[in-house]
Amino acid sequence: MRTTPWFLRSRRLRRVAAAALVVDLGLGVLFTALAVSAGAAETSSATASAASTGSSVTVRWVEDRASFDPDYVDATTPDPQDRNQPLFTDLEVTVSQTKDLTDQGLQVSWKGGRPSVGSGAGADFLQLMQCWAGPGASGPTPEQCQWGTPSGAVAAQTGTATSTRLLFEGDEADPKQDLGADRTHAQFGRDPEKLVPFWSVDDPEKKDLGWVNDAYNQPPYNSAQSNEVTYARTAADGTGQYIVNLQSALSSPYLGCGNPTLTRAGYSCWLVVVPRGEFNLNGARADTHDDSLPQNSQYVAGSPLSASAWQDRIQVRLSFTAIGASCRLGDNEIATAGSELVAAAFSSWQSALCSQGTTLGYSQVGDGQARSALQAGGDGSPGLTFMTDPIDPATTGDADIEYAPVSTSGLVVSYLIDKNYTGDTDNPDRGANGTLVTDLRLTPLLVAKLLTQSYRGDTPGNGQTSQVSKDNPVSIRTDPEFLALNPDFAYFYKSSAPDGLVVPFGDTDAAQAVWAWLRSDTATRRFLSGQTVGGVTINPAYRDLGLESDETLASFPKADGATFLPASAPKTAPEFGTLDMRPYASSFTDGARRTVTASSGSKTTWDVTKVPAQYVSDGSQTPGTRFEMAITTSQAASLYGLPVASLVSDRTDTGPGVAPTADAMTKELARRVATAAPGVYRVDPMKDVEGGYPLTMQTYAAINVCAAGTTELTAYARLLDYVAGGGQNPGTKLGQLPLGYAPLGAADKAQARSVAADLRAEIAKPRCPSHQATADPSPTSGPTTTPPTPTPPPTQAQPPLSGPTAPAVVQAPVAAPTAAAPGAVVDARALGITPVAQVSPAARYAVLAALLFALPCLVAGPTIVRAGRRSR
Repeated sequence: MRTTPWFLRSRRLRRVAAAALVVDLGLGVLFTALAVSAGAAETSSATASAASTGSSVTVRWVEDRASFDPDYVDATTPDPQDRNQPLFTDLEVTVSQTKDLTDQGLQVSWKGGRPSVGSGAGADFLQLMQCWAGPGASGPTPEQCQWGTPSGAVAAQTGTATSTRLLFEGDEADPKQDLGADRTHAQFGRDPEKLVPFWSVDDPEKKDLGWVNDAYNQPPYNSAQSNEVTYARTAADGTGQYIVNLQSALSSPYLGCGNPTLTRAGYSCWLVVVPRGEFNLNGARADTHDDSLPQNSQYVAGSPLSASAWQDRIQVRLSFTAIGASCRLGDNEIATAGSELVAAAFSSWQSALCSQGTTLGYSQVGDGQARSALQAGGDGSPGLTFMTDPIDPATTGDADIEYAPVSTSGLVVSYLIDKNYTGDTDNPDRGANGTLVTDLRLTPLLVAKLLTQSYRGDTPGNGQTSQVSKDNPVSIRTDPEFLALNPDFAYFYKSSAPDGLVVPFGDTDAAQAVWAWLRSDTATRRFLSGQTVGGVTINPAYRDLGLESDETLASFPKADGATFLPASAPKTAPEFGTLDMRPYASSFTDGARRTVTASSGSKTTWDVTKVPAQYVSDGSQTPGTRFEMAITTSQAASLYGLPVASLVSDRTDTGPGVAPTADAMTKELARRVATAAPGVYRVDPMKDVEGGYPLTMQTYAAINVCAAGTTELTAYARLLDYVAGGGQNPGTKLGQLPLGYAPLGAADKAQARSVAADLRAEIAKPRCPSHQATADPSPTSGPTTTPPTPTPPPTQAQPPLSGPTAPAVVQAPVAAPTAAAPGAVVDARALGITPVAQVSPAARYAVLAALLFALPCLVAGPTIVRAGRRSR
């Protein structure tokens, strides 16, 4: 005889059990739903975060003062000893980006300031510096700031000690500064003088006070290495802007920004802005500080690190992307190589792929090298390379080459130009002297003149020894065609001129595209052929290069062989030539860096102190008179926060021109044309696209399917899947698409997924003899099929693209993700990324809760039911 279980002997207990079963089942369903919704919510949040780059910070001077000075409450309670403070109460500073930073440009703008007095750093200006702070500190101290090594030209534009770490003594002393027993050295004819030491972040115990042991106890950086902004001027309307060249620990180890060990230990990085008014540190008016200057000169004296100036600072905390290993050490690295155009995007995607177990390496090489390396195949050659133009199908033989679009970007003319107006009474904007030009228009003809050294000032000796026509303008700033497009420059001093147009060395598809764009304009083509256009004739050194017709030209030649001996050099000295005066950049990105630092690298000054004596650079151009231009990529211009020129189609165009926005680049792709290689398209500058940016470039991943191993094919497929998915979300975090790129449209993403599916199909069912011999009968991990979307046949123009549009390239700068070191791993979730095929933490917890409630249902439910039936 069976015994009824105790919990079923009572009808009431059976009802309780049934109710518990219902509750248990309900909770299981509920938590399962929560698991799904948590995953969906996490994905939604990640998508929103990916599209957002909003880490801009605006700080009012009054509020920031109150944040670290409890005695300063508002504008009604200024320091009675600080006569400058009432001048700063309306000052408001905006820093365009404070998170995910790296070596890049950072836009700092302000309003509510007092208009700068005089020229250079007279009075009423800002000084900016990058600093570090120790664990738990609310901000940096003067000893922790990179400051005090101006170039001679910059120092000459400032008052006594304004650009240094020097502390005044005697009648000019700062009443708030404790002079103490700091390190000293002779300066400005005074011996000795007190100095604010620099403490390096790698010397936290101040054993050496951060100084290098040399004759002058100088900091461990010099004017060429420091990123200090000695002075930034304010316009007549109280506004101003400056692009700060931020430095990570890679370029300034003394600050340690982005060093993951220091970040984990609590160290922080800061941007410090010190406003300078019209009074010196001792309260005297600026025009009385130096007897050697006229009384109305008003040059503020004293270091910003001195206590009275330092207390008026604005400080903004900066968060840098971690430097170093982002993929697990020891992982086998799968090689890729190719175009610079994809470098920043790849380094971002690389980190996300590492978290999925795929470690990809990348070597930046020219497009031609990428094509040769891919065709070579075999050991040591990458099975995937990036290029703009495909390999000629007639030369591939039996090789199976597949192409997938991975990025869309553009070539741009970036610039850094300070408004440098004369004192003419009819100048409508002379009060903006020293602030940045943010609107520039260029035609193909103007760019062609710069590239061919056809302005006299772009040849050694200003054309004195060159064959360039004496009727040609001295510089682009005096070219009537340039002034017709940019009339504001007519009010600039005639001495204002760029150091030519900075371009990279070597052959690239990008350079080839520039020449194709130039030839697409009739007037420019005539100019390149040697005809005089608008009163300007090409430099004869370039006339026989066939620039108007040579479609194979893929570099920027510097053909003028003239040399010149300046008056400052002895007669026995060698003459300098074009490559000394207008040197190449090492890459497009290097060109952008030279632009933001206003240093082209020109070496035309004879220095007898060098051994042997040689031509050297004068350093960066002086703030207020900077004029630098470069051909670079849209991504590099965004990285360094540089404005870029709008391109005007021809000389008769009176419109605003086209800027390289993501929308303009996408429009240009709508009229791209097919190449001989299936699936590869190119932009044809001869096709006029309304609103399209003519120097748009699309980069393809080319895979030599049969030459790559199955492990490589798996990694390449994962890369293409990510590129076609989360890799197209614009943003500043690792894994996202850096700004300066236009997201791929729907058709391009479908093509990338289709190629990924082809690679997996090759692994599962090999067609290549090289894979058939080593085919693994075991199933491969991950999806093996992706619904392909047919791409247009090569004989048709690709249809217009669709998909998300990124913000304008010319807006606030963004950080370029730091390239991941080979063999390191990053936790993408810690960076705010939800990687492909990963479950968010919230979803995992919800799934666990669902299992905890659902499993008892699976066990107890049937048991209760069967027991109940048996008892009846």
